[in-house]
Amino acid sequence: MKRKFLKPSLGLLLLGLLFVYACRKPEIGYLSDHIFYLVNPLRVEQGQTTYTSPIVGNGSTNPLSVKLLKVKDEAGNDITESFTEPRMIYTFLDQITSEDNTLDKLGQKIRDSLVTPFRVNTIGGRLEFSAATAYLPTGKFNIDVEATNSKGTTQVTDACEIELIPLETTHNIAYKRLNNADGSIYLTEDSQVYVEVEHESGTEGSWCIYKFVDKNGEVLDPAAGDIVRRSNTHPYFTDWNPYYPLTLTNEAIVHQMPDYGISFPYFSVLNVGGSRWEDSNMRNDFKVPAGRLNETISDLFGLISFRFYTSGTFTITTHMKTFTKKK
Repeated sequence: MKRKFLKPSLGLLLLGLLFVYACRKPEIGYLSDHIFYLVNPLRVEQGQTTYTSPIVGNGSTNPLSVKLLKVKDEAGNDITESFTEPRMIYTFLDQITSEDNTLDKLGQKIRDSLVTPFRVNTIGGRLEFSAATAYLPTGKFNIDVEATNSKGTTQVTDACEIELIPLETTHNIAYKRLNNADGSIYLTEDSQVYVEVEHESGTEGSWCIYKFVDKNGEVLDPAAGDIVRRSNTHPYFTDWNPYYPLTLTNEAIVHQMPDYGISFPYFSVLNVGGSRWEDSNMRNDFKVPAGRLNETISDLFGLISFRFYTSGTFTITTHMKTFTKKK
């Protein structure tokens, strides 16, 4: 007698498959083989605080933990230590105002801080550069990192090329002007009044050297009174920088600045002779007294407004292109 074999039903087959699948160890998480930084290469200015976006996990399970393995120069040498060694920078403890008008008062609101020039944020892998990058040489570098999540760990070689460049913007000239009291002279264009700035880094101390020249390149003489303060109610160099006295020479006004390597001026609100002035830049009103220029019979008022973003020596030359110095 032949035995009959019953064909299993579709439901039984599905039940069997589900049982087998349920017995398998579930896979936990996903870690992509292609993890990367969105901005690559990355340009970073020396001395400037800079952050990137987190590393792109490309579908990897979060949270993603990232660790710096190595910083390499263009020749492939390991220079991690120089990028991660803590360096001293200055930071603000509190808001600085015009009342902090001595070096002692100023020093109470600024502290020395040890920070690393470069780090990789553990959570998400953001690249973080501090003001201490001012200590590092310029050039091109590359980094290796390690990424870890619930799935496992992977190493990313040459994860991001970093180009460390000199500070591109050392200063900003906000505006400038030459005018007289009756309004018959009102000059603002570069072709009429041009402010030229030269910056030298690495000098001993920080300095401003203010020069004023006529259209022929003849230098006005501050020591002889060719350049003076406009009035006791208008801001002048010493109002924004009360920490050092002015030195008047035959060619320039020389003014030392606090050497903290922090954006200057430190405050934006002034009270000068009962008049309130507010400017995020360093507004300076000066005067060329009557009789010092051939083209004027009255006082000529000048205004230059600017901001510095680093330390060093700045030579600020105001070219008065429509006037000649009286001999």
